[in-house]
Amino acid sequence: MSTKPHRRALLLQVGAALLATSGWPAARAALGDKPIRLIVPFPAGGGTDVMGRLLAQALSQELGATVIVDNLPGATGTLGSAQAARAAPDGHTLLLGISATHAIAPSLFKDLKYRPDDFTAIARLAHGGNVLVANPGYAANSAPDMVALAKRSRDPLIYGSWGNGSGGHLAMESLRMAAGIETVHVPYKGVAPLLQDVVGGQIQVAMADVAGALPLLRAGRIKALAVTGRKRSSALPEVPTLVEGRIAFDTESWFALFAPARLPADTAKQLAQAADRALRRPELIEKVKSLGMESDPITREAFDKQWHEDIATWARVVQASGAKAD
Repeated sequence: MSTKPHRRALLLQVGAALLATSGWPAARAALGDKPIRLIVPFPAGGGTDVMGRLLAQALSQELGATVIVDNLPGATGTLGSAQAARAAPDGHTLLLGISATHAIAPSLFKDLKYRPDDFTAIARLAHGGNVLVANPGYAANSAPDMVALAKRSRDPLIYGSWGNGSGGHLAMESLRMAAGIETVHVPYKGVAPLLQDVVGGQIQVAMADVAGALPLLRAGRIKALAVTGRKRSSALPEVPTLVEGRIAFDTESWFALFAPARLPADTAKQLAQAADRALRRPELIEKVKSLGMESDPITREAFDKQWHEDIATWARVVQASGAKAD
């Protein structure tokens, strides 16, 4: 029997493998063999950590390099972010940032140890909105209903969020200003105790992250009035956005990959291309959806533009609301 068909099949397999790793030589030229440190500025076990570990695994495969997760929690994510800002701009230290640490914190913390221009944006990893929830017995069933109810009431609307200066707090402050209603904010130390008080009726309305609220929403223990962001959440497709309810607020939350400022352009390009390939992996897409977010890769330039627009948006909200961090 001729061995040519077997040899041809082997050559095809080798060719496919070379195509799959075509980004390695250039990436290795830019990064060398030294391991890459991915700082996750939050404790192990949370949603940000889950995202970081999945990303590290995917980037390791895309770059042909070892990517090690380094959890550096503290000061609501700003401690680890500050360490990343001070690292050498050689591509061997990366940061998993979120909108709270990179779009909100610059205007919220007066003594912040880093500024936006201390970082190079590499890629937006995931994005999505929060969800406005209420106790099932609350009279309103939508954001417009809630606004109308608040305007008829003599008392201000009392709402909760997962902390002073959090994305949920500032989203509700944006809603307050856009809708022209009076509110009182009750800060909680995390989403879990916040939602338990909504279930128990101690507080009627709250802004929460989608992933944290989903189990209680599915169990019927709380109800959704609206989601923030530019479009409906794939996890809650039946729930309208605030914009659909004629409330002008569409800013969203996101996870993103950053490097220190002054990163060489070729290294930034290689990392961005690797992140783009990683974000198209089915396992990462599904994990992002389980966190109540979307992947939707965009160019590095498009994300950098969104990031700086969000910085300006949140700065206006912080100033107008007088919000202060705990």
